[in-house]
Amino acid sequence: MTKQIRIENADTSAWPVRVTVQHKNAEGEWVDQPGAVQIDRPTQMTETYLTSHRRLVIEERPADPAPATAATAG
Repeated sequence: MTKQIRIENADTSAWPVRVTVQHKNAEGEWVDQPGAVQIDRPTQMTETYLTSHRRLVIEERPADPAPATAATAG
């Protein structure tokens, strides 16, 4: 059975929440799917779904570092 799930950051702190979807591979091991979602702001929400072969990992964590940018010559 497939279940639609919503996760909301209902707290006002500055710590983001990361939601990672995992699925079972052919060997029955849990594997992260690409595209984890980071919920940065209070009341921000994400939606995903669960099945018997999918699960969610929800963790409070520091913000991801900003992507590195190439230095430009002036």
